[in-house]
Parts: sequence; C-alpha cells; structure tokens
Amino acid sequence: MPEYNYKAVDQNGKQHSASCYALDETSLEGELKEKGYWLIDATKTKKNRKNTKVKVTRPMLIEFCISMSAMLGSGIGIVEAIQSVLEESDNEGFQTVLRDIADNITAGNTLVSALEQYPSVFPEQMCNLINAAEYSGNLVEAFKEISDYLQWTESLVKDVKQVSLYPTIVLIVVGIFILVLFTFVVPKFTELLMSVNVPLPLITQVVIGISDTVQAYWYLFLLMPFCLFKCSQFCIRRFSHLALFADRVKLKLPIFGEVIKMLCLSRFTHNMAILTRSGIPILQSLSLCRNLVGNRVISDAILEAQSAVNQGRTMTEVFKSYAVFPPTLLRMMVIGEETGSLERSLNHISDRYDDEIPRKIKKIMGIMEPMIMVMLIGIVGTVVVAIFMPLMSLMGSVG
Repeated sequence: MPEYNYKAVDQNGKQHSASCYALDETSLEGELKEKGYWLIDATKTKKNRKNTKVKVTRPMLIEFCISMSAMLGSGIGIVEAIQSVLEESDNEGFQTVLRDIADNITAGNTLVSALEQYPSVFPEQMCNLINAAEYSGNLVEAFKEISDYLQWTESLVKDVKQVSLYPTIVLIVVGIFILVLFTFVVPKFTELLMSVNVPLPLITQVVIGISDTVQAYWYLFLLMPFCLFKCSQFCIRRFSHLALFADRVKLKLPIFGEVIKMLCLSRFTHNMAILTRSGIPILQSLSLCRNLVGNRVISDAILEAQSAVNQGRTMTEVFKSYAVFPPTLLRMMVIGEETGSLERSLNHISDRYDDEIPRKIKKIMGIMEPMIMVMLIGIVGTVVVAIFMPLMSLMGSVG
C-alpha cells in the first residue's frame, strides 16, 4: 500500500500536512473526509528505487513466478524460495537483484517493498498483486496468477511475431527493390530517352522526377522511417493532446484499428479479472488498469469509470458512452455487476479475446501479403509503361 504526503484543511479552514498509507488518492480523500478534513493536495512518497541495467526477459519472470508458487505452496519460506531461484538462475544481474531482495526481507522488509526497489525488473502490476496477496496471505495464488498472465502475454507476442514475420520480410524486400529500381534501373532508360530527344508523356516525366529525387537523396529515404518513428515518439511523450490524438487515430485505422482495440480491451479484462480475484478493491483495480491498457482513449474511460464507481454508480454506465467498448462486452459486464460475478464475466470476455485475436491477426496478415504484391506490380507496371510509351512513340514515328 503506497504512502502519501498530503495537505488538507479542517472545518475551520486550518491547513494540516501529514502522511499516511492509502490504496490510492480516492481512498485517501474518503478517509480524510471521515475525519472531517478536505484534501487539497497529495503526492505519493518516493521510495528508494534502485537504478539497474539488468536485462530480465519475460520468460525469466515466468520461471521466477512458477518456482515461487511451487516452493511457497510446498511450505518453503520466502527467503529460502528466493535463494533457490537465485541458485538456479544463470543470469548474474538477476542473481544480484534476487540476493538484494532476500537480504531486504531478512532485514524485516516486506516482499513487495523489496520488489518495488527494482521497477525496471518487476512491473507495477506484479508488485500490486503481491502487495494484496501479502495482506490476504495468499502469495501462492498471486504468483500463479502472475505467471499465467505473463505466459498469455508471451504467447500473444509470439503469435504476432510469427504471423507478421513473412509480410515484414516481403515488405522490406519490396522497399529495397523499389529503391534499386529508381536509383539504378530508371536512370539508364532516362539517359536513352534523353539521347533520342523524344517528347516525354506526363507519366514518364513524373517517373523520371521521382527517380532523380531518389537518386539524389536515397539516404534520406532510408533514414526517414527511423526519424519519423523517433520524432513521433518524442511528440507523443512531450505533448499529451498529441498522444491522445494518436491513440484515437490508432483505434480508427483501417484493417489494424480493430486488432489494436481488441488487444487493449483484452489487457483491460485480463488485468481487471486478475486484480479483483486477488482481493484488490475495484477502485484500486481500475486505477492500476489505466496504466496497463496501452491506449489513452480507453484509459480516460477507465478514469471516468473510477470516478463513477466512487460515486456509487457502475462502470458500464460510463463505458456505454464510449464507442470503443463493443455491445457484447458491455452486456457481459452488466450481467457481472448485477449478479456480483464481475470477475467471472471478465474471464469469459478475456477468454473470448484470447481465441479471437490470433485469428484476426492471421487474417489481416493473410490480406497484407497479396496487397503488397499488388502494390509491387502496380509500381513496376507504372515504370514499364512510363519507359515504353515514349519508345513506342519513337518507333511509330520512325515507321
């Protein structure tokens, strides 16, 4: 549970400053109101976080969680379990992290406080689940939940990489071919056409112009994708309104927008189900899910839903006003909220996305392959027509 430094005023308008533990700012505000105070400002206490360049892969975290769940379930203590994982690991950096965590726990700190010192190794969601599990005394189930979620994420990433590998290679090869075509092939024909002094049709002039540009600035065409990517990343990080606009555009992209939306909603339902099942209050679960969905449009909807739940309303009342949430998902969530089985409904939704997302991705990649080939044929055909039109005109005048 995080610690907050806060400023508040009492009924007489007198200002008070102090610190206390709370699930989140909403919970803190509620606790202070019960005592007759009104919250002015609150900041989370900065913990002693250690900067580490340890490269910890997802499979390493999965193995760590599986081992911890098995050993804790068999009655082995936390420190002994961590030391066992440490001895089995072949990554020196991860061994150093685990050794420090074991030392922290031995010194009297909690497991979650030790893990939170390494935010680049242990994600926030993992720390919050373990935090809740330490209070409920159910660490075994928490580590199992985390390993299941990480395995699902790893499987999804592998599926995406596998189905996108061939189209990506084809697209790169096509890009190189087009660059070579306009840099070396077209200029040779341009010299021939100029030497015979034949009138050039508009399409030929356009192709020659493109060829001259590519030949003069070919290095810019190679650097442009990288520069655009880095520039967009900087702008998104620097300007929040641009980040929101970019995320809104992503959801409306043809072909890919539907998959992006499904991935974000899948993250939301997966994480929400895990958090609620682990005993974390719904307000804190919503707060955590905001940072896990990967899209600001959906994140804003979750923030509004968090405020609605705090006022005694339901999440689905807010989600209905956002077109990004499909009717089927909303109906299942309504049933879950009305029957008190929200976790079960979220699990059903996430299971459906687990089946649907890989099929959707494979379908899209299957469409992309012929599209790339059609694009290549179109470009080559245009160049051929542009070159042979003046040659045919020359042959006709000679004949």
